[in-house]
Amino acid sequence: MDDFDDQLENLKQHILDAGQQNWLFGAGISFDAKIPLMYPLTERVEIIIDKNGSDSDKLILSALKKELESDSHIEHYLSHLGDLIAIAERSKEKSASLDGEKHSIENLKASYTAIIKAIGETVRYGFKDDEVGTAENPIVEIEHHLSFVDALFSNRANLENRSKITFFTTNYDTLLEDALALCKKQVVDGFSGGAVGFWNPTKEYSQSVNDSDMHFLYKLHGSVDWHRDEKKGLVRARYGSKYLSDPSNIMIYPQATKYVETHKAPFASLFMGLRSTLNARSQNVLITCGYSFGDNHINAEIESCLTTIKNNTTVIVFINECPNDNGVVINPTLDKWLQNPEFGKRIFVAGKKGLYNNSIIPSVPEEEAELNWWSFSGLTQFLKSGEV
Repeated sequence: MDDFDDQLENLKQHILDAGQQNWLFGAGISFDAKIPLMYPLTERVEIIIDKNGSDSDKLILSALKKELESDSHIEHYLSHLGDLIAIAERSKEKSASLDGEKHSIENLKASYTAIIKAIGETVRYGFKDDEVGTAENPIVEIEHHLSFVDALFSNRANLENRSKITFFTTNYDTLLEDALALCKKQVVDGFSGGAVGFWNPTKEYSQSVNDSDMHFLYKLHGSVDWHRDEKKGLVRARYGSKYLSDPSNIMIYPQATKYVETHKAPFASLFMGLRSTLNARSQNVLITCGYSFGDNHINAEIESCLTTIKNNTTVIVFINECPNDNGVVINPTLDKWLQNPEFGKRIFVAGKKGLYNNSIIPSVPEEEAELNWWSFSGLTQFLKSGEV
């Protein structure tokens, strides 16, 4: 028990005392808000394409499912489509083969757009079990995000003037920035303007944050309210805007192609923000929740900062363990980091079974009960009470 209590106190001090506090969120924090995780999202997109897609869309989606691994999800489909589109653009016939059949670049692009549009509709309006949100009757809830923001800033009421909080997210939804705004926190997301904004990262992210209510937000994988307009470039726009050249051209990207896309606008600026924030020499903490460490490029950025000489970043992860028959305790990335002799002592993992630090063997409370702080709601409660 003493070991757990000591490590818990150490973790709390890292959360409270860091001059720079950074949060990295993944899909898990939006699950209770009725936005599906990747595999339910894939099933929902397949239903939408089957119902509303063209014959070509249905044929291409069916071929993708045949050609890819059985555990592939919608981001893998988009990654593969993106590769095929690139091949078609280079070919004389302007086509590419999929499952033994040739498809024109026009049909491949149309299917890509149809999938992106289906993802956008699902994330905007919500989907959980048999409950389907629509523009007329959205089911997405923001209460969990509001509770988190309230707990986070209430917990730091006496620290805000001497610390900075930055947010990173891989989520396409707008719940985080909406919750921050509703709690009267100013969000700097790289766009200038009002409800309709234009991409202007050089100006926006260069601001000196002296206001304790101003916080940088980096949406590393894009957003359902970001659109690529042929004439106006990248804009952030209201849902349903009809004055864009193609409102369905939503700026989100599949994981397998993200390494390439991070070298282009807007993702080059977003990942530069992640890199520069983590490489700060001052006392720095990165806290994650809902992120499963499935994006290799983000993981590489974190690991790079941890191995940099004189870097003072501590990583705190709230996550459920996912053991397997190959000896994995939490997941392959975190297992490796916890056992790293150079920086394992700067890795804390708050899991269901206990608290891990510099080891894949957890410290457990005396009661040895399953802990709930790994979930978004559990994390919120932990921030409020300081108890597990």
